[in-house]
Amino acid sequence: MKKVVSWLQENYKLIIPISLLVVIFISFLVYYKIMISNNYHVDKDVSVYQYFNNQKYNYVAVVSKNKKDVVIDFKPKDVEVNIDSTPVYYHKENVVLFPKDMSVVMPTLSCSEYLSSGYSYITYNKGMYYLTTNKYYGKLNHYFLYDGKDLYFFIEPVTLVVNKEKIQLSSYSYLTMEYQGKVSYYDKKSDNYKTIDINDTDVYIENDYYKVYVDRDVIDYQGTNVILTSKLEELNTIDKKG
Repeated sequence: MKKVVSWLQENYKLIIPISLLVVIFISFLVYYKIMISNNYHVDKDVSVYQYFNNQKYNYVAVVSKNKKDVVIDFKPKDVEVNIDSTPVYYHKENVVLFPKDMSVVMPTLSCSEYLSSGYSYITYNKGMYYLTTNKYYGKLNHYFLYDGKDLYFFIEPVTLVVNKEKIQLSSYSYLTMEYQGKVSYYDKKSDNYKTIDINDTDVYIENDYYKVYVDRDVIDYQGTNVILTSKLEELNTIDKKG
């Protein structure tokens, strides 16, 4: 032991730079591995569709994913598409992708809202819906998505009430409040898109878990009106959900 201590004392000037070089080398390897992991992606041509102004557009998009199956880029191929919060539906898979930031609204959790970043997507597997974002993968319960403006996406079946008429919407359906007193909705099951003139005062969505006045962006929570967030950038990301 004394010989080791003596050797260290005699060679400390040599040991220090060598130790620093080892630390620098290890740090470089860690940094390089992280860079390789972050830059890694697989591009895949996917057949998708969207609805714009009552018109269905079918096209192929290049979807890029990293090693964690997170979508990091989405580009329409050989066609120009105005990318907004309109959901993108996969033709051959039960997948819906959201090109822009969305709020995940949780009526059963005191109407909590969390940010789901752009390029998030929802999948369906064995009776459950799952959300994948850049930092989160988890089940979606009785929630819905909202773009902070006019678009609502419903994970489970709901009833749209407009002009006192009840319209059943299936899972993966959405609606948009239009200008000049109109509401448009897309029903996934029937693949039907329709625009309706609003003649009554209230337009709302309901099921066994929530009631949302979509014309006012308000949730009826146990008799209290809760206003939905329009500034999505102020929300905590969904990975912060407890």
